[in-house]
Amino acid sequence: MDNQQALPIILALIPLVLGIVWRVAQISFATLKSIGLTAIVALGILLVTTVEIDPSTNFLAFAVLLSSFCVMLCQEETQQASVIGSSSLIALGLALGVLLSQGFVSRLFLTGLLGFAAFSLHREKYRSFKTTLVLIHFVIAIVISLSSGFGDKSFQLFANLFLAVTFLPLAPFHLPFVGIVEGAKGTLSSFWVVVWLAIGLAELNMIYTSLNAEMLFVISLLALVNAFYASLAALGQRQSNLFVASATVAHVSLIWGLLNIFPNFPEWGIAYGIAVAFILGGVCLAFSFIQQRYGWQIIGKLPGLGLTMPRFGIAMVFLVSFALFLPFLPTITGLTIMPTIENHNVNFTMIFLMFLAVWLGSGWYLLKMLHQTAFGRARTDVFYNDLFTTEFVAVTVLILGATYSGLFY
Repeated sequence: MDNQQALPIILALIPLVLGIVWRVAQISFATLKSIGLTAIVALGILLVTTVEIDPSTNFLAFAVLLSSFCVMLCQEETQQASVIGSSSLIALGLALGVLLSQGFVSRLFLTGLLGFAAFSLHREKYRSFKTTLVLIHFVIAIVISLSSGFGDKSFQLFANLFLAVTFLPLAPFHLPFVGIVEGAKGTLSSFWVVVWLAIGLAELNMIYTSLNAEMLFVISLLALVNAFYASLAALGQRQSNLFVASATVAHVSLIWGLLNIFPNFPEWGIAYGIAVAFILGGVCLAFSFIQQRYGWQIIGKLPGLGLTMPRFGIAMVFLVSFALFLPFLPTITGLTIMPTIENHNVNFTMIFLMFLAVWLGSGWYLLKMLHQTAFGRARTDVFYNDLFTTEFVAVTVLILGATYSGLFY
C-alpha cells in the first residue's frame, strides 16, 4: 500500500481514535473539545494539501468536516456533552473513511458506520415495530456493503443503488435516515443529516452513468410520489427532528426525479444535495438548542421566539428563506448545462411537477413551522435564553456553506 492509499485511512483513523479516547478518558470536557476542534481543522488542512482525490469527493469530505466543526463548536458542557462529542468524532472518522478510501477498505468503513448508527439507534429508542424494521434494514445494508465487491457487475450495480437510496433517502428506503435523525442526541442529529446525504451523494455519483433509461424512469416516478408523500409527512410532524427528516426526504426526491433529465450529475446534484444538508441540518441544529434549554422538541410549544430570542429568530428566518430557494438550484443549474434541448427527449412536464411538488410543499410546511416558532405571542411562564455566540456562529457557518455550495460550487 503506497502513501496515497494509506493517507486517507490515516486521516479517517485520527477522529475515530479521538472519539474512542473521549469515551474512556478522564479528561475535562473543555480540553477534549479543544483537541477535537484542532483535529478537525488540521484534517481540513491536510485534505487540501496532501490528499489527491476527485474534486467531488473532496467537496463531500469538506462538507462532513464543516458540519462536525459546527457541532463541536457549539457544544456546551452538559450531561450529554461527552456522548455527543465522542459520537460525532467516531461518525466523522467512519464517514471520512467511506469517502476518501476506495474498494473494500471503503466498504469496511461503511459497514462500521452502519453498525455504529444501528447501535446508537438501538441504544436510544424504545423497541417498536418501526425500530425493528429499521434495524433489519441496517443489517441488510451491512451485508450488501460487505458483499458488493465480490459479485458481478449487475450485482454491484444493485448493491450500490440500494445503498444510494438508503443514504440519499427515497421512500420506502428512508426509514434508517428518519430513525437515526429522530433518535440522535442534541446537536448530533444535525451532523447525521450531513453525513447521511454526503455518503448518499457519493454512492449515486459512482453509479449514475450505469443506470439505464428504464431504471431512471421508474426512479423518477417513485421520486415524484416521494415528494408529495414526504411533504405531507413534514406538514403533519410536530416533533422537530422528524420534521427535518421528512423535509430532507422531500428535497432529496428532486435529485432522483431530475436524474433522467439533466446530464452530468456532479455539476448540479452534489451542490444541491450538500446545500440541502447544510440548510436542513442548520434547522435541526437550531431546534436542538431549544431542546437543550427546555427539553422540548414539539414545534409550536414555544411561539414568539423571534422577539424573545432574536438571534434564534434571525437564524430561523435565514434558514427558511434559503430553504424556500433550494428547489431552484438544481433546476436552473441543470438547464444551463444541457447541451441542446432539441437533442434530448426532455419531459418538461416531469420537471414542472417535480419542481412544484418540492417547492410548493416546502413553502407550505416551512412557512407553517416558521410561523409557529418565530412569530406569535410568547409564553409568559418561560424564561427565554437566546442563542450563545458559538451557537449563532455555528448556524451562520452552515448557512454560508450552503450559499457556497448552492451558488458558487
